[in-house]
Amino acid sequence: MGKVDKKLRLGRVSYRNTLPLFYKFSLPFVEVVEGTPSELARMLDTGIADGGILSSVYYLQNQSRFLLVPDISISSFGRANSVILLSKKPLKGIERIIPSGESLTTNFLTYALFRKFMGKKVEFTPEGGDAFLVIGDKALKNPAPREFSYKYDIGELWFEYTGLPAVFALFVVPRRWAVENPDLFAKLSVELMDSRDAFFRDLNDLDLSEDLKEYLQNLDYRFREEHLKGLELINNLLREFYLKRF
Repeated sequence: MGKVDKKLRLGRVSYRNTLPLFYKFSLPFVEVVEGTPSELARMLDTGIADGGILSSVYYLQNQSRFLLVPDISISSFGRANSVILLSKKPLKGIERIIPSGESLTTNFLTYALFRKFMGKKVEFTPEGGDAFLVIGDKALKNPAPREFSYKYDIGELWFEYTGLPAVFALFVVPRRWAVENPDLFAKLSVELMDSRDAFFRDLNDLDLSEDLKEYLQNLDYRFREEHLKGLELINNLLREFYLKRF
């Protein structure tokens, strides 16, 4: 095992959908920092964080730096309930979308759904859109403005058009750290899987609202063959649209 001089700083997305992964998570060599997906990406870029549960798009754009923790993701096979497009118009009438300032992956999945699967190029704009994206806890609890009467779940649309899970986030660590510290990487992997499994075993007895329990049960926290196919599709679409200035 390699020598560890400082704690591994791992990012936790500050949404309730990370509860299962950190339910029984406590390792002496890990420090947890929190933020939105876009904030955690900036923490990684500036060295404040080393890894963690992070945007799938960020991982795909930085694969050489990171190693995936096995069998861990935040995904959905259909409705996700916390990645929502609110619109003034029916889906195919949308022309301009205000992206979420907290998101990386949901913004891109939405763009790809329109551009690739609906054959419609939408404009992402900072204001004045026909629709806007909202993610995380805000999507769960904030009512839509009255004029935005149409509501679309990006996880549900993605599954409808692709037949694959929407992989929103993955747990990653620095590749070099994992290679130099294989025993610690194994402990981290087991800790996360055990935390996830214990959370859902205990879920009925936890002091959480029934709505929150239902929401978390509807998500998928594994990463297996279908998730890999979904991630590969996102990667291919990123390559396809990179030069088109998404």
